[in-house]
Amino acid sequence: MRHLLRHGLAFVCSLMLVAGASSAATAAGGEGRRVHHVDCRSTDGPANGSPAHPWHTLDQVNSLSLGAGDRLLFARGSRCTGTLTPQGAGRPGHPLVIGAYGEGAKPVIDGAGAPDTVLLHNTEWVEVSGLEITNAGNPAHNKRGVHVLLDDYGTGTHYRLTDLDIHDVLGDDTKHTGGSAGILFSVTGSKVETRFDDVRVEGNTLRTVDREGIYFASSWNNRPAITDYDPTGPRWLAATRVVVRGNTLEDLGGDGIVMTATDGALVERNIVRGFQRRSAGYNAGIWPWNADHTIFQYNDVSGGETTRDGMAYDVDEGSFGTVFQYNYSHDNAGGFFLVCTAGGTLGDAVIRYNISQNDRFRGIETCSGSFDDVRFLNNTIYIAPGISQTVVNENTAQRHDIAFRNNVVVKEGAGTAAFTLRSGGVTVSDNVLHNVTGAPANPGGGTSDPLLTGRGTATGIADAGTAYELHVDSPALGAGAAIPDIGDRDFSGNPVLPGTTPSIGAYNGPGVEGARPTPVEAPPLPPLLSNGGFENELTGWATRNAASVAEAHEGTGAARLTASADGFATAEQYVTGLRPATRYVLSAWIRNDGGSTALGAKGFGGVATSVLVSGITWTLASVEFTTGPSGSTATVFCYREQPGTAVCDGMALRAL
Repeated sequence: MRHLLRHGLAFVCSLMLVAGASSAATAAGGEGRRVHHVDCRSTDGPANGSPAHPWHTLDQVNSLSLGAGDRLLFARGSRCTGTLTPQGAGRPGHPLVIGAYGEGAKPVIDGAGAPDTVLLHNTEWVEVSGLEITNAGNPAHNKRGVHVLLDDYGTGTHYRLTDLDIHDVLGDDTKHTGGSAGILFSVTGSKVETRFDDVRVEGNTLRTVDREGIYFASSWNNRPAITDYDPTGPRWLAATRVVVRGNTLEDLGGDGIVMTATDGALVERNIVRGFQRRSAGYNAGIWPWNADHTIFQYNDVSGGETTRDGMAYDVDEGSFGTVFQYNYSHDNAGGFFLVCTAGGTLGDAVIRYNISQNDRFRGIETCSGSFDDVRFLNNTIYIAPGISQTVVNENTAQRHDIAFRNNVVVKEGAGTAAFTLRSGGVTVSDNVLHNVTGAPANPGGGTSDPLLTGRGTATGIADAGTAYELHVDSPALGAGAAIPDIGDRDFSGNPVLPGTTPSIGAYNGPGVEGARPTPVEAPPLPPLLSNGGFENELTGWATRNAASVAEAHEGTGAARLTASADGFATAEQYVTGLRPATRYVLSAWIRNDGGSTALGAKGFGGVATSVLVSGITWTLASVEFTTGPSGSTATVFCYREQPGTAVCDGMALRAL
């Protein structure tokens, strides 16, 4: 009896110790709230979620029934493989918290090729932070880093994703409610009206993700404003109180941040570096689709690749009441901004006080479909030497109602900046368009150098405002139009007071004192002659008894004239676009085999003129002429009348 009693007491004490450890672990968060510790490095011994006996695997964790106020904590420095899909939900004031404990690097959850690394399915009042999330295995298959999914659930409330390091989510090229993404919020189903409410995605880093960075999608998105409207499908039901703030996204296969079926979302202070890098589809940096009253502000987007979109920002179809303000765009292959409706509609969008530096291809692009009431107001666009851009490019003749007002556009050095307008719906006024060619009428505006104090020097959104301030002598200071919807402050936070005349561009502060900025380098004038060096054989020239030859003064081609005893030889070109009453000089290198050859011009509104060249070595010849009072054309020629041969090369025409 004594031995049995001793063993029985020991067994009871053992149970009490285990129960005590478990109780201490589970009650650490307060009365009725449990704390579960997870350390996937620990594989031996009992597991009860206490600090001394943490759970070992995600399977153990996923089998738990979690409740309001519970905390699921992963050991720093540990690595768990598989999908974390916790069961349970929080409630108001008592969220389910998933995070980290201990010292060291963030705990890693590695999806190892599974469709999802972290899956929050039909749950709410959940907060996830402080984890490293990856999913590089099984590349190019459908998968996500964090997937928050509501399927015929109703309204799910209170989601917090913060301080997550999400990387190498090597998914496929799909984009929908089940597409590949770093962070995907998706609503599926059609039986129960379902949406998200009170969402915060803040302070996360995402890098090397295919296809989407941060993406909101919903099956409850049907309304006539979109191309694929299905009147029999789930109605439009928007997510509300959504904030995407302070995230950094790098090396994205497709889009950066996309808001779909949201109302009143705020997207601010995010950085996107490198997007549209691997997708075969059309992708942009940050944009809404079928979303209302979205505010995008203080974002910095760069490194968009390809011209399959590839621009920083976009207002897309089905979106109404959109505001883009105080954003920075730079070095995007596809350009600054897209306004696109495809087969749907959009309206009431204002794009104000943004800065674009060295965006290529197009400043603003439209696509098929119609829209109205889109306003580009008080933006500053700078295009550096070697970069060309179509400032406003309408790629369809379908009418687009755009107001382009109070903007500064500066083109510097080599390359071009121009407008391509086709719909008749673009209103241009009160802008400074410096070194922009082919601009439409711009009442109230001008073409003078706006004297930007640090043009082209911005390194990020933090110093972009300073780079594009206006010098005290700037003609853009106080020269804008007082128009609605320009807001109450500029890019740098300077006030825009009601009833006052604003400056033109993204800066509305006082003029900056000090030395004037160096003059903007003018773009080189395009050559007045086509194929003046004969590098493209005789293309562009009207000829008789002439041939393309390789014996050039410079380059690889020249024109040989061979005149016979009974016939002359010539190469001549009809030139347009000359200025009336202007002196021009025509020059060329000529070599003869004897005799002489004439270099000259005719049909310019004056008496034909020429100079004879008789050198048997390469000789640089020139001749001047002045166009008539209304003359804008001329015919220039290299002409051999005497029998024999001559070679002409390097013909050039310029104004004096």
